[in-house]
This record gives sequence, structure tokens and C-alpha cells, in this order.
Amino acid sequence: MASAARRDACCTAPVLSFRESAVDRILIFKLTLTPLLVLACMLITRRWGAFAGGVAAGLPVVSGPLSFFLTLEQGAAFSAQASYNTLLGIDANGLAAVAYPWLAVLGVPWYLAIVLSLGIYFLGGWFVQFLPHWPLGAVGLSLLSPLLVLACLPRQKARAVPQPQSHRWLMSVQMAFGSLLVYVVTEVAHWLGAGWSGILMFFPVMICAMVPFIHATQGPWAVVRVYRGLMAGWFGCIAFFAIVMALVESTPLWFCYALAVVAALGAGAAVSIVQKRKAGNAAS
Repeated sequence: MASAARRDACCTAPVLSFRESAVDRILIFKLTLTPLLVLACMLITRRWGAFAGGVAAGLPVVSGPLSFFLTLEQGAAFSAQASYNTLLGIDANGLAAVAYPWLAVLGVPWYLAIVLSLGIYFLGGWFVQFLPHWPLGAVGLSLLSPLLVLACLPRQKARAVPQPQSHRWLMSVQMAFGSLLVYVVTEVAHWLGAGWSGILMFFPVMICAMVPFIHATQGPWAVVRVYRGLMAGWFGCIAFFAIVMALVESTPLWFCYALAVVAALGAGAAVSIVQKRKAGNAAS
């Protein structure tokens, strides 16, 4: 029996070593990728303005890699269920997306506005988990959410707003926060379960990293423009997670995520073009 146990240990040791090295590579990759994506969105905001930054931030720049890592670490079935809950998380985030701009316009300082809107997000995330399991319904509700947010946002005629000054230390904090969230959610997914893992996959990382800074430096109406851009990006998120939910268990992983990325970029670009044309027609 002792010799058999030693043989089993010898056989399992290389497997465990391989898994540990794979997990280490995944961890290094995700901790490197996320801050670079956050930085890219911040640079887009500085170069092309709040709306363009909002579009980029609304795309699954954090939640997409997070979904991929969850699939590698927890399996396709877990990822499909988490993607379903992510679609529900979009509805929870929609409540917060209405709350923050209105709080900003009403004069609430950024540090209170972000705390209150996050509280609304977590309350909504808790509530949507009690909805009956209905994948098509989740897609439909998630599509309705950004439309309702756009209809409920405060309205003001466009005006020139000064661009924010460079604060490299703050950008570093924003990048570190994005990495921290991706790390925490993927590492605790085994006890969070697919429900909250999916909800937190759409945690407003980019909102927390960008909006308070823009609120403090450019004012409340720049916040409104960011959220209009975010809604265009959200349609890309919906396309991404609807495809992952539908295909991750039945197609090769590379094909599923490649198709999801293409769909996300296409949907986000199409909606942003429509919004810009409407804004141009309204201005004229």
C-alpha cells in the first residue's frame, strides 16, 4: 500500500505542478492586462473627450478578460451561468447609472455620489438574483436597461469643457484598482458562486476609476456625457455576454471569445455612431 501511495503521489505531483504554473501564468497575465486597459480608456478620455472615453469604458474591457479567466479556472458551465448573471448585473448597474449623474447635477460631491450609487448597485445585484432563470428574458432586460438610462439622464445643451490636467499618481491608483477587482473576483469565485461572480463581473470598475475624477475636474455635465458614452459601450457588453452564455459550453473557447469580442466592438461602434448623429442633428 505504501508503494502504491508513493506511485500515486509521483503521478499527481507533475499534474499539480502543471496546474499551479498555469494558474500563475493566468494570474500574471490578468494583473498585467487590466491596468493597461484602464490606462487606454483614460487616455482616450483625455484625447477625444468624455463621450469617447465613456464608449471605451462601457465595452467589456475588464469584464471580458474576467469572464475568460473565470472560464479557464472554473469551467465552461460556471462561465455560462456567470454570463447569465452578468446580463442581470447590467440591470443592477443601470440603476446606479441613473443615480450618479443626477446626484452630480444636484450638487452632491463625487465621494458621496460614488458611495450612494454603488450602494444602489449592490442592492440591485441582490434583487436580480431572485428573478426566475430565463436566458432570453435576461438578454431582453439587459437591452432595455441602457435605453432606459439614456431616457432618464439629465439633459443640457452641449458646451465646451476644459480637459482635465494630468495626474499620473491618480491614474496609477485607477489602474491598480482595476487590477485588484479582477484579482479578487477571480480568486474568490469558488465560494462566491456563479451568481455573485456574474453580478460582480459587471462591477463598475471603469466608472469607479474614471467618473469621480471627471466629476471633480470637469463638473457634473461631463459626467452625463461619460454615461451617454457608457451606454453605447454597454450594448457591446450585452452582445459579448449573450454570446458567451450561448456558446461557451458548445464551441471551442477561442471561437466563442473571438466571436464575442467582434460582436462587442461592432455593437458598441454602431450604437455610438447613432448617438453621435442624433446629437449632431439636435445641435443643428
